[in-house]
Amino acid sequence: MKRILIGGLLLFTTSVVLAQNCAQTLRLAQSTYDQGRLHELPGLMKGCLSDRNKDGFSKQEKVTAYKLLTMAFLYLEEPEKADSTMLMLLKTEPFFEPNKEVDPEEFIGLYKTFRTKPIFTIGVKVGPNISMTNIISNYYTAANSIGSSEYSTKIGLQLGLVVEKDLFQNSRGKILPRLTAAPEILFTPRTFGIAVADALKSDQGGNEAKFESLENQNWIDLNALVQYKLKKDRSRFNTYVTAGPAISYLLSATRQEVFTRKSGNVTSGPDIPIDASLNKLVFSVVVGVGAKLRLGSVYLTADVRYQYGLSNIIKNSARTNYQNTFDYANQFNDYSINNIAVMIGGSKPIFRPKKKLHKRK
Repeated sequence: MKRILIGGLLLFTTSVVLAQNCAQTLRLAQSTYDQGRLHELPGLMKGCLSDRNKDGFSKQEKVTAYKLLTMAFLYLEEPEKADSTMLMLLKTEPFFEPNKEVDPEEFIGLYKTFRTKPIFTIGVKVGPNISMTNIISNYYTAANSIGSSEYSTKIGLQLGLVVEKDLFQNSRGKILPRLTAAPEILFTPRTFGIAVADALKSDQGGNEAKFESLENQNWIDLNALVQYKLKKDRSRFNTYVTAGPAISYLLSATRQEVFTRKSGNVTSGPDIPIDASLNKLVFSVVVGVGAKLRLGSVYLTADVRYQYGLSNIIKNSARTNYQNTFDYANQFNDYSINNIAVMIGGSKPIFRPKKKLHKRK
């Protein structure tokens, strides 16, 4: 047991010493660079940069080391080696950006010859939504039941995936570089309540029954959104506005219904499938505002959006659902759905840094 403890202690001590040695090596390399002894830098830092050395440079130390090597190779007029170490720097820290105030122009110029922006970003989103119906036309089972239906909002939880791609990365304009395609695919439940206080009236006009229902719809939303970043640079915190068309595909729809007569008799039962009476595809437009906060190599995201329905949800040719009509004395109204949603999530940029190809003139 003592041998195991002593061995573990020696291993830990060795790791600490090696880590300290590499930190000292980096300080020595900086001093060597400042003194102009540039040829010594590759050999000096080789061991700490090796992938085999688990106790070598930390990530930030590697960035500093590759930066020193790149600037050294530039001054030594060894462009291929400078390209190689710049590429290693960008692979180590894809979010690296030169300091225009202090870094040499040659280093900044070399940085600009590389692809440094993400090729795309992939993320997940989840959040609550509130569905609001927009009545187009009212329909009733009994001719003398002319009262209007009342719809109440309910909360659903939607979730899905988003892929982002900068549309004009290399544009020098002020607007185009800020545009990002951000298509989404979301699973979106839409839920709302329905109440008809005078669902059935007598010949004398008296109210004979009331109707209550909870409707649950499940959709797949394909949102073709475009974001406009309010800041052009890649700062840690960014805000944006977003807008675009959307198409929704119906997966399922049910109603939980209760029909209560004045006499006290109540009609209720299992949920009624109503898919056949709804259109499978409906269209809408989405507008919203959002923000991103970078934490390490990922972004935390949040947005608020409003989705305005353009299509009638009800299929006119299949409006009558027999259980809904004959058991509960109800008929589907024509309506569209508007949604307000708050979405939070995370996204990760995917980088593939490489030397840009020079176009032949």
